Amino acid sequence: MQLFEFFTELDQNRITQEEDITVYNLSDTRKSRLTLEMINQLRHTIHERRKEKSKSIEMYQKMYGGSIADAAVPA
Repeated sequence: MQLFEFFTELDQNRITQEEDITVYNLSDTRKSRLTLEMINQLRHTIHERRKEKSKSIEMYQKMYGGSIADAAVPA
């Protein structure tokens, strides 16, 4: 598996701008308020990214970590 394949696979599950349904008016200068639904979605997104990061760290440790023979103490 090549490095760019790993990152493209992760990016396929993320939300894109086309899926965003938020509509902004240029004439409306008020700050948009976060709804409970938006906050919940943000919380889920952050949670998923943390899970992805921990999985990738585990994979990197398996891929680039030393072998058992490297960790053995010479007698």
